[in-house]
Parts: sequence; C-alpha cells; structure tokens
Amino acid sequence: MLALFRRNEWANQRLLDFCAQQPEEVAAAPAEGDVYGGIDAQFTHMVSAETGYLPWITGRRREDRISGDTPLRLEELREPMRWAGTQWPEALDFDRDPEEVFQVQRRSGQSAMTDWLALLQLLHHGDDHRNQVATVLSRHGIEPPELDCWAFAAAAGSVEAESGDGRTGRRDAVLRRAFGHHIWATSKLLERCVEMTSDQLGLTAPGTFGSILDTLDHLVSSDRSYLSRLQGHGRQPPLNAGAIGPLLEHFSRSAEGWLAYLDSQPDFGALIPLRTGGEAPAWVVVMQAVHHGNDHRTHVGTALMHNGLDTPDLDPWEYALAVGALEVKP
Repeated sequence: MLALFRRNEWANQRLLDFCAQQPEEVAAAPAEGDVYGGIDAQFTHMVSAETGYLPWITGRRREDRISGDTPLRLEELREPMRWAGTQWPEALDFDRDPEEVFQVQRRSGQSAMTDWLALLQLLHHGDDHRNQVATVLSRHGIEPPELDCWAFAAAAGSVEAESGDGRTGRRDAVLRRAFGHHIWATSKLLERCVEMTSDQLGLTAPGTFGSILDTLDHLVSSDRSYLSRLQGHGRQPPLNAGAIGPLLEHFSRSAEGWLAYLDSQPDFGALIPLRTGGEAPAWVVVMQAVHHGNDHRTHVGTALMHNGLDTPDLDPWEYALAVGALEVKP
C-alpha cells in the first residue's frame, strides 16, 4: 500500500512540473463540461482535497488551507502539494483500526468516515483528476507524460517504494478495501453499460482511450492478465469480447481470484516477468491493477458525460455506502 501513496506523490509532482512548462493559456483555458475543469482548476481542486482529507486521520492541518473555490496558478500549488505528499505515508500507518467509524465535518455537514475510506478517496481522487488533466492536455494537442505504475517503478529505480516496515496489518486491510472498491466500481460500470446499444458502446470522447466498449475490454483484459501473472500463469491475451456480457463474466471470475490472492498472504517482493522483458516486484503489478481500474473507469465516465449519457458515481464514498461500511455498530 505504501507504494500507492508514494506513486501518488510522484505522479502529482511530475504532472504539475509538466503542465507548468506549457503555455500559460493552456493551463488557464476553460474545459468542456465532460471534465471537472481546466488544468489550473483541476490542480487546485486536487490540492484542496489532499490537504483537506488529511486532518480526518492525523488531525494535521495547514494554516493556509487551499479552498479550491478559485483556481490558483500552478506555481502557487507546488509547495502545498509537496507538503501533502509527505504527510500521507504517516496517515497510512496511523495507529487506529481502519474500519472504525467516526464523524468528520464536511462542507455538506457531519458525515461518517473511516480511515480506509479517506485513504482510498485520496488515491482514487488523484487518479481521477490526473486522468482528466491528461484528457485536457490531449485536446490541446499535447502528449501527457506517462504516470502509470510501470513508469513510477522505473523512475524509483533502486528506491524501495514498498517498505515492509510500518503497520502491515493496517496496510493489508486498506489494500483489501482498495480491491473491494475496484471490484465494486468496475462491476457497477459494466452493469451500467450492458444496457447500452452497440452504437452507444461505440461512442468515445476526445482525449480518452477509445470507444466505451474498447476501453472496458482493455480494462477487464488487463485486470485478468495482471492477476494471471501474479498467480504464475503468465500474461493473458486481450479478450476482444465484442460485448459487455462476456466482460462481466470474465471480471466476476477475476474478482474472486483477486480476493483469493490477497487472502493467500502473497510475497509482494516476488519477481514477476514483464511483457517488455525483465521483471518487477509483485507490488508493482498489484498497484498497477488498482491504478489501471481508476484510470479507465474515468475514461468511460468522460465518454458517457461527453455524449449526454447517465454516469454512475463510482468513487469510494459510494462504495462505502453501498457495502454498509459507514454504519455505526452498537
């Protein structure tokens, strides 16, 4: 789990550095309604969230809170983004049961919260909005930088991103919740899309992966292949299923496999052969599965919104409510 938070910090900084090098009119340009906003608005919102979620766990707050209401210049966001990135590993290892339900004050009022929900919301929120920034860059004809977990692992080099130190029981519990959300959100999106016509499944949005069907096929195919490699069975070919129904069936089997893998107390340091040659520790493949799901569900959500179709809420808040994790037990 620690590597996911280190990768979130790395991806934020890398994307901010990249965007800061673009013409100022690109960063400040308004965006279409199928994404949250322009690049500066997206980054302001991200920093506001990352600094705002933190006190729910550690109680630590910045004196100059970023409100998120008004977009700031990218250079103004660099220091608070860096500060937040250094704080979240401590939040991951905070000394509290991650399933314990407590109350937090949100803008909308008092809300039930757990540590695992705040931790997963941070990771999902970062993936979601970095994906949207990449979409905006693509619409300006700018190729965004690679931010996936393969790129992070390569950039980390000899740095041990996934340390065995820390509260491993808490980390394992949060990781299982991360896959619970991944499975729930992907299943819900597939169930939404199984109702769509073939013409609707062929729709896309500028700057995203491709058509809705192709994106979901890629998501499920990759998810199946990641798991297969971790199980020692090697890489699996793309499904090219041609419809949502078969993807639902394949993903249901993968979901069971992921939970069984996590319950087997795997060695996350075990080396796994890569498609491009060489090897990577198992933790890289595991974190890529979580990120990859977030990334491509956002692509599909953007395509649905771009074409005026209903888009399900798939963030960890909705997952927590759906599974009853925010109920206060007597």
